[in-house]
Amino acid sequence: MKKIVVIILGLSLLIGVPLMILDVIGQTKDVFTIPSNYDKVIVDLSEESRTEKLLFEHELKVPSKVDFFMQSDASGEKTIKVKSESDIVGLAYQEIDFSVGTYTGNTATSPSLIMGAGSYSVYLTSENTDGRIAIGYRETPMDPEEYDRLLKVHKGELNNPPKHYVEIFSSDLTGRISKDEVVYTLSLSTPTNIGFSIYTSAEQGNLSVDIIGQSSNYYGLVHPERFRICDQLETTLQPGKYQFKLTCEHANGQVSIFLKQ
Repeated sequence: MKKIVVIILGLSLLIGVPLMILDVIGQTKDVFTIPSNYDKVIVDLSEESRTEKLLFEHELKVPSKVDFFMQSDASGEKTIKVKSESDIVGLAYQEIDFSVGTYTGNTATSPSLIMGAGSYSVYLTSENTDGRIAIGYRETPMDPEEYDRLLKVHKGELNNPPKHYVEIFSSDLTGRISKDEVVYTLSLSTPTNIGFSIYTSAEQGNLSVDIIGQSSNYYGLVHPERFRICDQLETTLQPGKYQFKLTCEHANGQVSIFLKQ
């Protein structure tokens, strides 16, 4: 059976894949399964309705990767907003919203964000309803060289891939109209460990880079506003042909694809 991986909001494996529902840990008797190495905040949603109510604010002494793990046993959607004093690497803005449905056990909304030194705040919007929402978070200082590299990409210097990654495609998007255009084909005769890094400096229009293959598909790996950086997405691909497809219209800036094989 073909495995299909849908990336709705993915910056990268390093930066994270915001809004993916991840099967990351096994079921336990507790409905919330926040990893033990995360700090956590649990809110009773039946106490009141909330509109961007501040849950907590933290200060990052150095640039850091902040991993979140969000679950709720209440019906209906709840919105968690993260606001950063500094840029959020790969995003157009210094804030981002995440919808949290009824996720317990081994399902969660699990984004990871890279932020510079400074404060960040977490807010909740929810109805008055039975149930709770749990927000786990973990702050990991970034390697300074790695942060500087990603910050350059964030600022539009796309030719800054990780070591051992080589460029396989690059294009100016201004005036370009493409629909599922094949820009690169990868043919594998044996199972192979592959790494992808895809960057864009586009700030407007429609843009998507998809990887379509015989055993795995990846959709929407970059976006002009919500995830301009997909960095070091590494996986093992089965033998077969894999096509890198570009869709764009009314976009600007550049797009670059790098491969590690």
